[in-house]
Amino acid sequence: MDFNHGAVQEPGGAELLYWPDTCTGLGDYQLRALPNTRVGLLRVDAPKSFDSCRAAAGTGFGALALSERNDREDRGFVEGAALCSVTDKGTVAMAVIEHISGDAVDDVSVSGPLHVWAATP
Repeated sequence: MDFNHGAVQEPGGAELLYWPDTCTGLGDYQLRALPNTRVGLLRVDAPKSFDSCRAAAGTGFGALALSERNDREDRGFVEGAALCSVTDKGTVAMAVIEHISGDAVDDVSVSGPLHVWAATP
């Protein structure tokens, strides 16, 4: 089995993965956007709309250590914010962060509703 230091060979259409950097232990897991995807963070105070989410998706999303509260808060990954993505077919998806619990790698949980808008003509 080849782990390729955290690289996923066939992500199956995923745009975000919670995956380790080096496969050396639980402490190096990070939430990251896959290459060639449009994923970004919509800030808490931004309108939760098709247009604002589509714009946020173009801002990029660097690797985030979910287990580190300070990293999450400094980056704006907090309750009320949202992760936005535009698929290769133009569909816009917004995952609103309603609840975050835990501060350790093995018990961090993020939940909330997912909104999907069809591509504009």
